[in-house]
Amino acid sequence: MALSSFLSQLLPIATLLAALLMFAEMQRSRELVSLWNSGISPIRLMRGLLPVGCLLAAMQFTLDDQILPETTVQLREWQVGEFSEATDLAGSDGQVWLRSGSDYLRISQESLGDENLKDLTLFRRDDRGLLYERLDAESAQRTSNGWLLREVTRQGEAQTAPETLPVYLWDGSIEPEGLQLLARPPRELSLAQLAELISHDSYGQRSPQVYQTWIHARVTQSLTPILLLLLAVAWGQDYRRSGTLTRLMVGGVAIGFSFFVLNGTSVALSEVGAMPSWMGAWAPFTAMTCLIAYLVVRREASEPIQLRSTQETTADAT
Repeated sequence: MALSSFLSQLLPIATLLAALLMFAEMQRSRELVSLWNSGISPIRLMRGLLPVGCLLAAMQFTLDDQILPETTVQLREWQVGEFSEATDLAGSDGQVWLRSGSDYLRISQESLGDENLKDLTLFRRDDRGLLYERLDAESAQRTSNGWLLREVTRQGEAQTAPETLPVYLWDGSIEPEGLQLLARPPRELSLAQLAELISHDSYGQRSPQVYQTWIHARVTQSLTPILLLLLAVAWGQDYRRSGTLTRLMVGGVAIGFSFFVLNGTSVALSEVGAMPSWMGAWAPFTAMTCLIAYLVVRREASEPIQLRSTQETTADAT
């Protein structure tokens, strides 16, 4: 596994464990008891940790969106470990099917990512989705207006015999750079690359919802370190006495890892279309936010309001 991929997965877990260990150590030395008894509220403590959380969130986003995509490209070129197994987009005949608008294109696996395509077949459809023309070309070159097909054999629905054309300009939108992205898992793509595939409807290879889900997931994953820091504060306030270090650690870790499992399951369900793309990424994040708010509000509501009498106030003033 690449170091960037390992760090990307380790950072949220390390954030949770470090925060829980910090509270456990403060509790062992009675600093946590003094902190809560001094009147510092959990919300105030959360505000104090917010800059650290923002720094961790920036690190998480940089790892996921900038470093990881570039690293995996190089590892796949070197065919190192698990990155030597590239996703095969072609069928048993070695041909890849792509879509641009209402047209379908069949090219060889070797042509993916090239500026000049070879041995391609273009099936053109009308607005009703009915096939009206088939074009077989020996080669195609990208131009500013589309793709220039050469040595074309054209067959139409009204033709009795195939027609040979030296050139044919097809206005389809097939980006060679985008074709290379199809063979990579969505997690290895940056936000710009995900948006590019969405704008081209994934060239018909995958549902655009897969990439839409990962755009939302990229945002929530970047914010996860902040969320886990707040979880440690909200969970730690329930353990103001000594002797509960085990419950503090076990409970916090159980909640954190339950969130990781729920988040992974939710994203997977959203990828296959079982729920909207935004819901798959934001539902676990929202649920964890509600849990943190509940833990804070429950503790604050359970604290009795101390009303000082007039005599006590006068005595203090004296």
